[in-house]
Amino acid sequence: MTAILNGSDRCLYCHNVFSTEVSWQSFVGIEAKKLLCADCDSKLEPIKMICCDMCGRPIQRKEKTSGRFSLKGKHISSNEQNGDFIPSTGTNSLPPLFSHNPSHLCSDCHWWSTTPLLSTHPVQHRALYTYNVFMQELIAKFKYRGDAKLAELFTDGLKELTKSIGRIDCVTVIPLTDERLWERGFNQSALLAQAFPWQEILQRRGTAGKQSKRGRKSRIAVFHEHIFEFTKEANERIWKDKYILIIDDIYTTGTTLRAAAELFYRRGAAIVYSVTVARAVGQIKNKT
Repeated sequence: MTAILNGSDRCLYCHNVFSTEVSWQSFVGIEAKKLLCADCDSKLEPIKMICCDMCGRPIQRKEKTSGRFSLKGKHISSNEQNGDFIPSTGTNSLPPLFSHNPSHLCSDCHWWSTTPLLSTHPVQHRALYTYNVFMQELIAKFKYRGDAKLAELFTDGLKELTKSIGRIDCVTVIPLTDERLWERGFNQSALLAQAFPWQEILQRRGTAGKQSKRGRKSRIAVFHEHIFEFTKEANERIWKDKYILIIDDIYTTGTTLRAAAELFYRRGAAIVYSVTVARAVGQIKNKT
C-alpha cells in the first residue's frame, strides 16, 4: 500500500525539519516513528553481523588476520593496545543475537578469558551500532552537552536487542559517581534503560576518572580497582542463580561492564549479559 499522507517532523539530532511518508503501518501504529532525518540516519551503522559471539564485535571492514597475536601466548599486539582488535578465529559472520553457547571469540575475549572468574563466568554483550565518527558526536551531545532527549533514539532498540536472551531476573545500569551525576544532571545509562523495569543496584566506589580519557591499558586496569559495590538494599538480596542484564552507553574494552558483572558473579549469579548503544572497534580519526 502506498503512502496515504505526508507529514513532517524535526530531526532529534540536527533539528532540521524533514518530511515523513505516512504508510498504513504508521497510520495504525505498528511502525516506529522516525526521529532522525534521512541524512543523519544514514550516518548510523547498525550492527547486522558480528564476528565474536561473546562481545558482539561487528564486522564492518576487511578483518585483519596477521600473525601479530598468538592465542597460546595471549600476546596483545600494538593495534590491540590502541583498541584496534582483530578476530582470533578468522572472519566469522554471525547474526547479532545472544547465544546460549558462545564459541566464536575475538582475540580480546580470548584475553579476557584468562582473567580469574571471567574464565568461567564471561559477559556476553551486544550493541545497536558501531561507534563511528557520527556516533561519537551524537553520544557527546547526549552525554556531555545535556541533550537527554537523544536517549529516545535508542530505548526501543535496546529492548528489541535483548529479545534473544530469554530469561532476565534483574535489569540495572552502570552508575555514575556523585560528582559526575551532579555535573551531568542525569545518568545516561538510566535514560537508555527507560524501556526496561530497571533497578538501582550498583554504586561507584571512590572517584575514578573518566574512562573516555583513559588509554586501553588504563581502562583495563580499572577492572582490578573494584570500582563498584552494591547499594545497601541490593547487598541484602540473594543473587545466586539470577540472570542479570546491565545497560550502558558504549562498549570500548568492556572493562566497566565486566567489573560490574564480577560483583554479581561473586555473589553466585548465573549469567550476566550487557547491551549498549555503540560498540567501538578501533580508534576514531576525527575529520580536521
